[in-house]
Amino acid sequence: MTRMVLRWGFIAILTVAAFHRTIASAWATTVGGGFGGYVWIVPIAAALAAIGIARRHRTELPIHDRQTDIIVATMGLVMALLVHGVLLQRYGLYFHLLRLDLVAMWLFIVSASVAMFGLRPVIRFGWAWLVLFMVFPLPYYLTVIVLGGNRVAAGVGTMVIAATATATAVGRRVSRAMVGSNLAWLVGLLILAFMAVFLPSANLRLYQYVPALTSICVVGSLMYLAARRGEPKRVLDRKLEPLAARQIWSAVPLVLVIAVLLSVVRLPEVGLASPARVDTMDFSAPMKAPPGWHIVESQRYTWVTRYYGRGAVLTRQKMVADRGNPHYDKFSRPRTVMVDSITTLRPFSLDVYPTRMMYRVNGIRLSGIRPVDLGYGTGADLFSVVDDKILVSWDGLQWTWTNGTVGRRVLAIAVDNHEDWAPFPQPTGGLVPTLNSMFTVLFRGNSATADDDPNIKDDELLTEFGHALVRAELEPLGVDP
Repeated sequence: MTRMVLRWGFIAILTVAAFHRTIASAWATTVGGGFGGYVWIVPIAAALAAIGIARRHRTELPIHDRQTDIIVATMGLVMALLVHGVLLQRYGLYFHLLRLDLVAMWLFIVSASVAMFGLRPVIRFGWAWLVLFMVFPLPYYLTVIVLGGNRVAAGVGTMVIAATATATAVGRRVSRAMVGSNLAWLVGLLILAFMAVFLPSANLRLYQYVPALTSICVVGSLMYLAARRGEPKRVLDRKLEPLAARQIWSAVPLVLVIAVLLSVVRLPEVGLASPARVDTMDFSAPMKAPPGWHIVESQRYTWVTRYYGRGAVLTRQKMVADRGNPHYDKFSRPRTVMVDSITTLRPFSLDVYPTRMMYRVNGIRLSGIRPVDLGYGTGADLFSVVDDKILVSWDGLQWTWTNGTVGRRVLAIAVDNHEDWAPFPQPTGGLVPTLNSMFTVLFRGNSATADDDPNIKDDELLTEFGHALVRAELEPLGVDP
């Protein structure tokens, strides 16, 4: 027992040391109100599932090969290092959506366990390890988006974890696992329904944690008591088997070295400008056109609530210059700038879902980001997008405002075609194209979706327009330039 505790303590200490930035980032996501705060449920659910497995009789043969353990562990540890040090950086734009650092942490823990305990014990708890893999957030985010992006959807997403963990904990047989899973769903959905009716404004964390954890504990306990009916009710009624892997000294330096290398890897920084905080800003009204421009058309899209939560709205305003300027068009035609603004009660969600997820565009190439100072404490990002299919390019200027409780991301778009019928990207939702882009990056690298030699033709137009728009919004609020 003492050796087991020491080995798990060794793995836990090295995990915290190797992924201290990841743990701090996950906590910041939770405090910031992001849906990604669900990840704290996963290790609890995996531990409860492992307890259920541990109560079953040990069945693996008493055969042990440390050479195989070290080979498998080494492969897993190196894979964790590659995911954390290489693949994570490649997906910097989608960091909060994918959280590949959590996948690397999972790989490290599994591989370190193989090195410290042996391959056979790890395989015996295979279903519990699969439950722990649910820290990979992309499936959870997709579930929440499909179900509406609200608190109830977030609760249903965590119920998938709870039902899987319950089935693993009680599943001595497939039929018993199905019963446990169905009962967990029943208990969890009843609690969710009660909260939706009587606690509609409860904190998001309550919707994520209470139904999931309650269903696991209640169903697991009831099925344990039913199985032990007429017998002594003792949690630890199984003989604690001795550790199969006795000689682990050769594995300790391996795990330690990989942990040290992982600890120096920094989380990716996209380089986007930080949100400008304006405490007096009222986000209930649409933006006003700056002097020299007028609004021709305005549309509202409420489907963005699936991404950015209840009350979120995307407003598209078509702004046209009052007069043409030969510097921006050789025929002095008045230029058009499309202004898309997303307002949300969950400002952190603006970091989770990047701008391109709002547009159904395939096969585009993005340029690097050029920082721009728009004054009044507002920093922006200037970039270009090339669509090789329709042979058009767009230039964009993006910035974010927040008053602490509400956030607004503004994107001003200009197209290189100056005709009235010029195509602008349409805000119809681009989840599938975004996933396709992720797979392209995985297999072909960032160069497949990046424009390494951008030509931002309308940088002066957008910069001047951005300055005027920011001035028109913030000057009446008494914000200093």
